[in-house]
Amino acid sequence: MHILVVIPARYASTRFPGKALADLEGRPLIVRTVERAAQMKRADQVIVATDDSRILDAVQSAGFAVEMTGDHGTGTDRIGEIAARHPEAEIILNLQGDEPLLDPGTADRLVEAILADRSIDIGTLAHPFATPEEWQNPNNVKVLVDQGRRALYFSRACVPGVFPGSAAEPSHHALRHVGVYAFRRSALEKFLTLAPSPLERTEGLEQLRALENGMTIKVLPIDQAPVGVDTPEDLEKVKQIIRRMAG
Repeated sequence: MHILVVIPARYASTRFPGKALADLEGRPLIVRTVERAAQMKRADQVIVATDDSRILDAVQSAGFAVEMTGDHGTGTDRIGEIAARHPEAEIILNLQGDEPLLDPGTADRLVEAILADRSIDIGTLAHPFATPEEWQNPNNVKVLVDQGRRALYFSRACVPGVFPGSAAEPSHHALRHVGVYAFRRSALEKFLTLAPSPLERTEGLEQLRALENGMTIKVLPIDQAPVGVDTPEDLEKVKQIIRRMAG
């Protein structure tokens, strides 16, 4: 199967404007991210999708593939435009442009998981919560899975709830979702035809649209999430990690 990796990148960012081009140890953040994705063994193509000429120039100057898109409300819509231009791609992997530390091997495992099971429409990642406080943070998305590691529900709330009198620790049953997705082409095309769903609008989580329409999401467990860059402070943390890795 032909595997297409698409990395959506835009210049605007509420908490960190221009972060895609922020300097990360001598190279822009988006270039660092593409460099990691290019190390995947299961990727046939890696393309940055952007609507900003500055990002286009930076990626092209580094020698990587990049394509301009229209103005889209979500990264999935942007990925859909790129996928439509590459009908040979049977699996489309959505990597975030602000996660330069994502392990290429982890992305390969996600591709392999969806290739191994034809019943899976979408694959994604999640890891255990380190502390109850992380589980209680509404900025951390929780996912509940069945015994086959298929997603039951995603939420910003503290799920699951606790039956009165139960001694169970609920944070042990939820996983922290990592926003990386592998789509089967048919699933991506179907998803993009669907209107935003009621639970999606309530939670502000696009993946609930897939669940509400009967699509199967496989959750691949990983040990911990890579450090993403949402703020200038996050960028400094990633710089320190890259320095340690280089040393």
